[in-house]
Amino acid sequence: MEAKNLTVCRNARLAEHLYLMEFEGAFTPPALPGQFIHIKIDGLFLRRPFSVAGQKNNRLAILYKVVGKGTEILARKKGGETLNAIGPLGKSFPVIKKWKNVYLAGGGTGIAPLIFLADKLSGEDVKITFFYGAKSRGCIGFEILPAGINFVFTTEDGSYGDKGLLDRAVCGFIGKNGRPDVIYGGGPAGLLKKIGRISEDFSVPAFVSLENRMACGTGICYGCVTKIKTGSGWEYMRICKEGPVFNTKDIKWD
Repeated sequence: MEAKNLTVCRNARLAEHLYLMEFEGAFTPPALPGQFIHIKIDGLFLRRPFSVAGQKNNRLAILYKVVGKGTEILARKKGGETLNAIGPLGKSFPVIKKWKNVYLAGGGTGIAPLIFLADKLSGEDVKITFFYGAKSRGCIGFEILPAGINFVFTTEDGSYGDKGLLDRAVCGFIGKNGRPDVIYGGGPAGLLKKIGRISEDFSVPAFVSLENRMACGTGICYGCVTKIKTGSGWEYMRICKEGPVFNTKDIKWD
């Protein structure tokens, strides 16, 4: 973990309220899929966490959706400006070589760590099926989707891909093609909970990246805890430190 100034080299609108920001000045050691960086935004007291969407050589990328003051400020950033960030933070997705049939399932900015993971796995002997859910075609960030991967799209209004929710598409795909070796997920809590149910119903391991609100981002304040099952019941664990990636079977969903 280190703090450094990152120089913005690209800040592009990809879809409705969805932006890609790329920086010069990657971290050492390099970020891994599932980890995040904590960015200081002008005028805001607390930093904001963003999953890493990719890191190659000296360039790092994040995805963000404009939903409030902080992201509105980010959307106005130009090339050459700098942002101070701490990273890489948190635990990454586990990858086991025997897992050759991999499902990625995500929506919103939750696709960021999955895109990073897909890029890392693409050079291996791995079959990847990427389930991407969105409200409509206009919310899909087509530009950043990696090549050579089988994508299954769902939209709530039916404007692109299958009409309906992502979890139904995953279940239907398993029914036709058999179980994968593992499922990786990212996105809203409701989707991640459904991925946990799929994991249980089909006896497939699943790992998801949680998106709880954070304050310090380094595990000091205990402001981002979630309930994780233990041998004696459950205990609170920090998303920023013990997570953000957890095995769905260990999460105590509210």
